[in-house]
Amino acid sequence: MHWPPARACRRHVPETRTDLGSPPSVGVVFAAAGVVSAAGFSRIPSLRDQVDASAAELSLALVCVGLGSLLLMPATGRLSERFSSALVLRVSGAVCLAGWAVAAFAPSVPVLAACLLLTGMGTGVWDVAMNIQGHTVEQRQRRVLMPGWHAAFSFGAVGGALTGAAFARLGLSVELQFPLVSVVALAVLLWCSRRFVDDEPAAAVAPATGELGASAVPPDPPGRSGITRPELLIGLMVLATALGEGAANDWLGLTLVDERGLPETFGALTLAFFNLTIGITRIVGGRLIARIGRVLVLQVSGATAAFGILLLCLVDSPVAAAVGAACWGLGLAVVFPSGMSAAGEVPGRGARAISVVSTIGYTGFLLGAPLIGQLTHVLPLDRALLVVAGFALLIVVVAPAARERTAAAP
Repeated sequence: MHWPPARACRRHVPETRTDLGSPPSVGVVFAAAGVVSAAGFSRIPSLRDQVDASAAELSLALVCVGLGSLLLMPATGRLSERFSSALVLRVSGAVCLAGWAVAAFAPSVPVLAACLLLTGMGTGVWDVAMNIQGHTVEQRQRRVLMPGWHAAFSFGAVGGALTGAAFARLGLSVELQFPLVSVVALAVLLWCSRRFVDDEPAAAVAPATGELGASAVPPDPPGRSGITRPELLIGLMVLATALGEGAANDWLGLTLVDERGLPETFGALTLAFFNLTIGITRIVGGRLIARIGRVLVLQVSGATAAFGILLLCLVDSPVAAAVGAACWGLGLAVVFPSGMSAAGEVPGRGARAISVVSTIGYTGFLLGAPLIGQLTHVLPLDRALLVVAGFALLIVVVAPAARERTAAAP
């Protein structure tokens, strides 16, 4: 597919760098999301002890993160169209961070669940809003940028997990960590969102220097109602990924502490290693997809994630845990950003397709925590996690739905 001449696309639009968006600002917002998420989830054992919850009770609290996300995610596309992704991001970020800050003081499982519900409401909208802005900037820049931004999320998650590990190692409570992280993250969001651009179907501005990627598409026609078949299948792929990433955030540290007898610091560091692997893989993911194709990369990814989960769950060894976590992260790394790019390429859907796919995907967070938690009634936690390997193999099956729908420029 050939782009129309730049002159024909730039009517009434000033030719400035600002019109192309700010990839660094988008990247920092992705990184902040990773920091906040991992800094919170790396202290799950402390939250569990604080409210004296069993694994099953804790799963019911953790499911509220996914439930809260699903409550508002379907409306995020329309909210961004009406108010802009920048404003939606600021409000949702404040809600998410308030939820984490208050969760640090929860005295019981029901109160913790209510705090995590609030956290999930903000997290889900924040996630969709930053991906909408990312898709807009990716189109305007005419480069493959989404994997790099999701890499920023992963590196942020590494920083967040290391933050949690440091606070745990020093014996500092979540009552100190959570509010401190929330205040800093809110300041970062408010500053970076000032450089966000209007969420228009893009391509009305001059391209930046760089290669035209497969995710760059011409302006979308008016959006259609309902859900298309490609959105449903891509959503299932993202669901499997969200369940896999959510299971690692929710249960990886707890599995190593409770089932392997390892210290909380080791569990937090393993979670950091998991996210570090995701981040590094995402840096090269865009080039790998451009070279051999999105579908093949996704199929190999799903198989690799399944192998890593099996290794971690079936082999009782700290080394196996580290290698398994690395393969788990390696396998899931490019799936979510590829799903967002594939959703953005669905003809006639634009931001709404991203919202739909994100909503289906976040069902993985809703299903994962209670599914694994309830399985612990009959299975050890490390064996219950084997169900995640089955969902990783689902990625292999539905990957063809995420094939490129536009051709890169010669």
